[in-house]
Amino acid sequence: MIVFSLFIALILERLRITPDIWKLTAIAERWDRWLSEKDDVSSWREHDLFGPLLVLAPAILLALLMWINSSVLAAVLVNIVVLTLVLGCRPQRAALRAYFLAAKRGDDEEMQEHMQAIRYPADTELRVGQQLVWLNFRYYAAVSLWFIILGAPGALAYGLLRERAEVFPKLLAWVEWLPLRIAAFGYLLVGHFTRGLAAWLDILPKGIHEPEQQLNSVAVAAEDIDVEEDDEVVEAEILVALARRNMILVLVAVAILTLFGWVV
Repeated sequence: MIVFSLFIALILERLRITPDIWKLTAIAERWDRWLSEKDDVSSWREHDLFGPLLVLAPAILLALLMWINSSVLAAVLVNIVVLTLVLGCRPQRAALRAYFLAAKRGDDEEMQEHMQAIRYPADTELRVGQQLVWLNFRYYAAVSLWFIILGAPGALAYGLLRERAEVFPKLLAWVEWLPLRIAAFGYLLVGHFTRGLAAWLDILPKGIHEPEQQLNSVAVAAEDIDVEEDDEVVEAEILVALARRNMILVLVAVAILTLFGWVV
């Protein structure tokens, strides 16, 4: 059920079948606006404990409903609906495609324009390829891993925290600590294992400081091809391919676990 739901959701996201408005950002903003308008709960939003719980309330409610539900078909449909809501970063994907096309034409001005659209977070100093690795982690790998671990409520909870990353940065960083290391280990398996292993062992005991730098240190080390320092386009292509192979690895691993009955 998990591998089927994840596979269908990734196909729907890849083919852009769902409408552009079907993304978690708008829903999370409406939920946050509703909380701020309620005088009896708005003061709780700044509380260290109740603040995150209020943000995660939709995911908690979903977990209760799915616990009560006994229909497998309904569970699969809910999984797909939630995953299509949380997975993907369509604007950045469109900007990336335009960036590569501009690079082929040698249009430096247009490349710079699309680089700004790709940039995530907005104030990051990461190179283009490294930003894409971080985007892939936050919008694909981490969502998939929390879905595998906790089902649709886990994916939704992570997505809600991701949308409030500027409000709860430390909490989100701790939530991402385990998935980041799992995803980074995947880079070793689909990239250059020997070169990447030292970088992965280096980040393994580290805390939550600069997680995007931790992930990219492994991704860059696991590249199969050495690139020149100033060739951002080639580096971006290689890192995107690495991230895509990693997502395929996740699907294959879940399928194998499903065959052995370790994942339902």
